Amino acid sequence: MQYLRRIPYSSLEFRLALVSFLLNISVEASSIFLPLRAKDIGASNLDVGLIAATYGMAYFVSSFIFGRLSDMHGRMAFIRWGLALTAVAYVFQILAPGPMTLLAARGAVGFCLGVSAAAFMAYVYEAGERVGSFASYGSLGFLAGAVIAAATRDYEALVIASAVTSALAFVLAFTLKEELVNRIRVAVFPVDIMWTNRRIYLAFLLRHMGATAVWSIFPLYLSGIGASKLMIAVIDGINVGGQFITMQLIQHFNPARLITYGLIASVIVFAVYGLATNYLQLIPVQILLAIAWSCLFVGALNFLLKKNLERGTAVGLLYSTSSLSGGIGPLLGGGISQVWGFPTLMYVSSAFCFAGLLASRGLGKGRP
Repeated sequence: MQYLRRIPYSSLEFRLALVSFLLNISVEASSIFLPLRAKDIGASNLDVGLIAATYGMAYFVSSFIFGRLSDMHGRMAFIRWGLALTAVAYVFQILAPGPMTLLAARGAVGFCLGVSAAAFMAYVYEAGERVGSFASYGSLGFLAGAVIAAATRDYEALVIASAVTSALAFVLAFTLKEELVNRIRVAVFPVDIMWTNRRIYLAFLLRHMGATAVWSIFPLYLSGIGASKLMIAVIDGINVGGQFITMQLIQHFNPARLITYGLIASVIVFAVYGLATNYLQLIPVQILLAIAWSCLFVGALNFLLKKNLERGTAVGLLYSTSSLSGGIGPLLGGGISQVWGFPTLMYVSSAFCFAGLLASRGLGKGRP
């Protein structure tokens, strides 16, 4: 908290941190009890996976398109429009009476979030701010969203909170000014960027496929081993709170090594999930999970932003890769857990993370 007190409230760093904080409150608050809500309105495990997959695929398409466009036309318009549309899209989640309408609503939220994601990260880097610190405030927003969820435990109230915080982020974005950077023409299908950064994208694809397979059913899994709604929110809060601290500490480390450490830790985390018989056993595991994701995410962002001139496109492809995993993983999560149970799913997810570790070999050769 000492670090927070050193930030002048009128500074660009503080305004960027606050936008990230508010936006990630909205993401967490609207999604933390989503699988339970889907179950309440008649969804099966597979339906829960489909809902999460639709969100991920919509985010995939959107971040791919608008990350490239932000390199060509500037960042700020996409940041503001994305935040505004996201605030509107959240409202449709409340109105969904059944699994398929909830699926459509989550697809709209994913697409709108993708409009601003890559442009925002590129803007932060080009403004001279530290990517690790910026990402950590996003995790602090996730923590605040988990705390709000733990205190409220009411789905409709949480979705309204998501809409409000996203709208506040949109208003605050008008205090940001467009950075004067060169506009770049980028191919519609940027094969060169994909090939140059293939080890990162493939590692992310595999690791996140395993992770999102778990997250799509994670509240159901925790509920099955004794966790109440309050404890589900607490366990989630330990992860995102740990991310806030870890991201502050690791941003100056070698990006390639951070990616490797994150993948190794992910293999361990999901394997241990498969062994757990009580939710209390997962509390120390959540700390390792926070370290794993922080290393992987901050390492990948710093590597791509330093190595590529087409920063919006490169980061957009990273988000697209994660979202593609978010489209495939939940289908696996819903299907495997439905047929073979939760422990089998955890071991499969650990294997995906190990495959991602193998795919990243050679990443440290050459400097960004």
